[in-house]
Amino acid sequence: MPTKTNDILLFVIDEKDISSQLDMTIRKMLVICFPNDHEHFRRLSWWRSIAVFRVLGKSDEGAIVAHTALVERTITVGPALSKIRVLGIQSFCVLPDYRGTGLSNRMMSLVIDEGGKRGFDVGLLFCREKLVKVYAEMGWKKLDTAVYTTDGKKSKTLMSGFTMFYPLRIKQLPPGDIDLVGLDW
Repeated sequence: MPTKTNDILLFVIDEKDISSQLDMTIRKMLVICFPNDHEHFRRLSWWRSIAVFRVLGKSDEGAIVAHTALVERTITVGPALSKIRVLGIQSFCVLPDYRGTGLSNRMMSLVIDEGGKRGFDVGLLFCREKLVKVYAEMGWKKLDTAVYTTDGKKSKTLMSGFTMFYPLRIKQLPPGDIDLVGLDW
């Protein structure tokens, strides 16, 4: 169900329903929001894992002004290798002219609501230090545990940066290291 926010229409769209035209529009927005990764986003609108759905914000003029891609992954946690179904947040962004309006908070709220409806256990996102406070204000908690990625050769690599957690179906992750069972998203 679309939600109107400060003249921005927020909506959820399944990845299979994204047209090539909408994909191109999303890529143009991502190039603006992530200038250091412009070469990548000129070609693809996702990072290392294809999304299952996205939350988009559209202006009255039809421009995409806010975006996040949502990835589904089953990870393992701790020595018992507990399997946790994760909603992975990817490329969360708002165009510069729309920042500071509360749009990010409203968009994340829709992401969390949709993740709960779709039965995910928890949300996970990766960010730089300067964004930890922003996500914490949205209810995300910084994890102080090792997070590993796995490439196609099954070799594990310790991730740098910060990993944040949001409780959905389960309220807390089991103790121990996290294996993303693949690359980050």
